[in-house]
Amino acid sequence: MRNFTIVDTLGILKACIVLAPLMFAPGYVIGWACDLFEFRHRRLVLRFVLAVPLTIAICPMLTYLLARFLEPGLWVFYIGVSAACVLFLGRDAGGVKLQSVSKYIWIALGLTVLWASVALGSLIDLQIGNQLYPPIEAYDHSVRTALIAAVARHIPPSNPFFANAAAPLRYHYLWLLFCSLPMKVFHFSPRYAVYSGVVWCGVGLICVIALGLKFLLRVQTGIEQKALLGVGLLCVTGLDILPILYLRTTLGSWAADMEWWNEVQITSWAGSLLWAPHHVAALIACFVAFLLLRHAADTSGSRAAIPVIVSGMAFASAAGLSVYVTFAFVVAIFLWLLALVARKVWKEAAMFGGAGVGALIWGLPYLTSLGNSGSGAAFAEFALRPFPLGLHFAQQIGINFTSQTALTIANAIFLPLNYALELGFFLAVGVVRLCQLFHGRVEASSDEQAAWTLVMASFLIGTFLRSSTTGSNDLGWRCFLPAQLILLLWGAVIVHDWLNGVVSRLSPRPVTHWALATLLILGLMGTAYQMFMLRVFPVLYDYRDISGLSWMDPDGQFGKRTYALRAVYELLDAQLPASAVLQSSPVTADPIPHMLYSGHDSAAATPWGDPECGTAFGGDPDLCALRVQNLIGLFELPDGGNLDTTCREYGIDAVIVVDSDRVWKEPSSWIWSRHPVVTNDYVRAFRCGTSAASVHR
Repeated sequence: MRNFTIVDTLGILKACIVLAPLMFAPGYVIGWACDLFEFRHRRLVLRFVLAVPLTIAICPMLTYLLARFLEPGLWVFYIGVSAACVLFLGRDAGGVKLQSVSKYIWIALGLTVLWASVALGSLIDLQIGNQLYPPIEAYDHSVRTALIAAVARHIPPSNPFFANAAAPLRYHYLWLLFCSLPMKVFHFSPRYAVYSGVVWCGVGLICVIALGLKFLLRVQTGIEQKALLGVGLLCVTGLDILPILYLRTTLGSWAADMEWWNEVQITSWAGSLLWAPHHVAALIACFVAFLLLRHAADTSGSRAAIPVIVSGMAFASAAGLSVYVTFAFVVAIFLWLLALVARKVWKEAAMFGGAGVGALIWGLPYLTSLGNSGSGAAFAEFALRPFPLGLHFAQQIGINFTSQTALTIANAIFLPLNYALELGFFLAVGVVRLCQLFHGRVEASSDEQAAWTLVMASFLIGTFLRSSTTGSNDLGWRCFLPAQLILLLWGAVIVHDWLNGVVSRLSPRPVTHWALATLLILGLMGTAYQMFMLRVFPVLYDYRDISGLSWMDPDGQFGKRTYALRAVYELLDAQLPASAVLQSSPVTADPIPHMLYSGHDSAAATPWGDPECGTAFGGDPDLCALRVQNLIGLFELPDGGNLDTTCREYGIDAVIVVDSDRVWKEPSSWIWSRHPVVTNDYVRAFRCGTSAASVHR
């Protein structure tokens, strides 16, 4: 019996190692060639810190343009920058002795390794005998696994959930494209490419904390200690543990993810990285561009053109990484431009405007390839941030809201409590920083104003706007990342001053320090709960009587069924080409494991339970409805509903039937008379259509 936990561990490590030169070398070489942030004159450690964020900022869009219009140039570029990076490192690091390396650098490396270990342990499938348990994050990563497999095959990609005829993929997929590059050379599971992106995105975020302290907060002393404290604050979230404990007391069940107590969450750093690293990558790209433009604002002559061009590429990359985070920065930059114009700082205003024009030029081929959305959903619409828990409290004391106006007023009243629970320690940090600014303990410099502009943009969007392009309000969730980063940087400075005995500057009352410490501890407890439940909840669901998720089997056989399904898909993957189309039931209540382990397109799949074949990613919902109706018969009718004819019509190469499908329970159905190519106690896979004919020949 294969141990999939060991297989996953080795596979993710391999993917991380293979991605390493692509993630490091371009940023290092481009930073040196363009002398970004005076790269050539910086210490070696700062060059290392700059390399990964610069790569994340520049390479997603550059990779797209090369892959689409000049694919040989793609490999010429990456081979060239890798070779150049080796030469630069050989020269720059040749005189460095290990004993001269600061202890803080060793600690930072240790924290980076610790993050990689935690991420790996959080993402691998946990095997117990013949039972297999993916993490809760598989709910999202199953979709991205299918997407990255499609992206790795060709650019521009097609919607993998609605194959034949191809529909252009409508999604911010550039992070997946960049992480898929090693798949073109080395054969490993698309899941491992997705998970390696999680690890490297965390590394990029660690580096960005140091860059923010140096180039935005302009920290002059103790920057190593403050950067390490900032990394440590990634483990802190809001006061989510309090609603979780309340719901446990009142409802008698534990939430699978700490964030789910609120309809519109402000996701913890751990949650953002493990669930949706592409949004964090967009934060990195936008923040690097923002820092670069601010830093270069006092550069004279034509040298200012290079930061503008590079920043334009970074903003274009961000648009393809996360449209929601990029939108937050667009609003922030608009506000910042208004401030610059009011102060008559024309040069910096022109640089930001030029970067915006450059971003549009760089990103136009990508944007035009996405096609038009036929869903009618709004990317952004007015809606006051809701707070269902507050409404629940009000109802408990006999206050009922019978009109939409009353609900809106109630949500407005509950906004301070909403933000206090979601941000906790970091909201207190913002209040302390504002008091310091008001009392003159912090200079109201241009950098300070720019930081507050990022915070303000996040709160304006998160309070008054929502998106309806998907079932969840992704705009309300992700727009807070810029504010979260700024609050974390301020928090690192405050905690450093506190630990070094200068707490009297923070507040005249010692009780404030104890309040901050309490919020800090509660934030750590929240993250600890989240990390634990994301990893072990599926195991607890099988072994304990707790409420599960819709994609988990309620019969206590989830672990065994998942192991059986993965084993079948791995055997099929060895038999079929990457372009093969695999089809499971389009109305299954359990689509997540299928998408997670298939790595192939489907004629009609249901990502996140979407009944319209994932046509939000591209395609016609009406055609989907007809297709689903024709495919259901394969899994519900005893005769299979003309299996081979249907497979040929939609280009399906194999059909996967599981024990929860209706035909499995019919002794006279076609699955018991037709020979499967792979079978076990829970799954039977059949070649069909043209594929079946080639097997018989």
